[in-house]
Amino acid sequence: MNRTYVLWVTLLVLVAPASLQGAQLNWMGHWKGEDKRELLVHEVRKQYEFLHPDVTVNLQFDVDIEGEGDYYKMKVAHKIVEMITTGRIEWDVVFCDLPVYNHVADLLGDPLWGQKHLVDFATVPGFLGSQKDFIVNTPYYRERMGGIFAGPHIEGIVFCLWTTRQVVKKTGIAVKERGMTSDDFLAYARALAAYNKEHGTSIPFLHLSSLNRIEALFEYLFKSQFSDPGLVIEEKYDASKAKAFLATLEIFEHLSHYQPLLNADWRTLDWRDCERAFLTGGSLFLPGGTCMYSHFRGVSPQHYQNGIPVEQPYVKQPNGLVGLFVNAFAVMKRSPNRQAAIDLSMMWAEPEIAEKWVEYTRNPTGIRGNLQEPVLGLVDGDVYGEFLHDMEQQYSTLPMRNFRAPTYVFGKGIPVGEEEFRTSLALILEGKLKAKDYYQTAQGQGLLPDACPPEPAVTSQSGVRTRTGCLAHATTTRHPKGEAIPPSYELPRPGRVFIQ
Repeated sequence: MNRTYVLWVTLLVLVAPASLQGAQLNWMGHWKGEDKRELLVHEVRKQYEFLHPDVTVNLQFDVDIEGEGDYYKMKVAHKIVEMITTGRIEWDVVFCDLPVYNHVADLLGDPLWGQKHLVDFATVPGFLGSQKDFIVNTPYYRERMGGIFAGPHIEGIVFCLWTTRQVVKKTGIAVKERGMTSDDFLAYARALAAYNKEHGTSIPFLHLSSLNRIEALFEYLFKSQFSDPGLVIEEKYDASKAKAFLATLEIFEHLSHYQPLLNADWRTLDWRDCERAFLTGGSLFLPGGTCMYSHFRGVSPQHYQNGIPVEQPYVKQPNGLVGLFVNAFAVMKRSPNRQAAIDLSMMWAEPEIAEKWVEYTRNPTGIRGNLQEPVLGLVDGDVYGEFLHDMEQQYSTLPMRNFRAPTYVFGKGIPVGEEEFRTSLALILEGKLKAKDYYQTAQGQGLLPDACPPEPAVTSQSGVRTRTGCLAHATTTRHPKGEAIPPSYELPRPGRVFIQ
């Protein structure tokens, strides 16, 4: 009898699921050194281990992954490709945001690789109900990840400008935190150039790193030349969009008249060093996103309060935010601990985690929450929560996108990549490339027909001499005569912070 019992126990141990034998779940984490974002990762890990005491989570952050490539996202991409090609799945849960996904697609030559190698969370019970309606109902969110939902869309980012208290106080430039026009923006550049000349200083207007997001500023200015929020997010060519593209390039060229427009070391400057320098008064503006609230607190906790988020400048009228909602983590389809990895990932879809995310990071989320009352923007001195609250109140009913490359002008499949586009914009700001020359280069690449035939040069309200019509959109009139006033969108209840 005892021998039979021992045999039964032995068989149960041999056939028991791995989770009952003290399995190890390997998780490639994200947000190391980013203040409470990292804290939330550790809290999720601890909560998972509490709920699953027989599973140990081996957490290693993406920036610590060894592999090919100089940038950590490229190293992660190479590691994913290595697992796919060898079949050895070292990481059950991987960091896989949109840039990582695209890097892997380039390395494999397969933009649909996610369908083959990642779990599609659309098939996971409870997932679709945990995501906000616009994520589930908008094909855009699936299409950019190869036609699948790779994981919960915990992270939201709103692109903005940051300014510093020191430079504002030192120069006396009164920056509008809301409602800044393109003419205001140009006036700030002119005022800073005058200050530099008078005081023998060389404070840059914009602070960039080698991983800058200058294209988000360009995209916002571009979008604001239209009243139709749908037209500007369609990845299709349109002649009116080509004209607005040139008009926005010419705004950048006008900025180049007020040097130094950029910090000289932007091509090689690490983003952490860029943010530290900015927070100590290195420039007037830093183009970036609301994610920098956590960055600042992580890289320079003694100076993070010097950074103030401000709304990006518009030309005609604001026409929706530039930003994104993304999944941070994905599950390898051939993970030996697949269900455990899915369970861990689904913890990021919990309403309590969504609410913690908003509270900890002062950023929106794509996860539904339980909150019904305002929680941000109502505390005196909380400029970060106030900014997010105001953006939600103004624009949450409008689509939010960040295309990186100008597919919103010329359509998908264009030969201009995001890095080339950013570099070209920076060259225009430095005065090393003319707007018209870059526009004609785009024509030469077959991106568009001649959208602006030669006409007499005129001077716009911003003082930019250009051809008639090509800068017709570059005015600061809220609703120009003859143009239909856009519809009044019904705004959501306050305090939901993009929780729909």
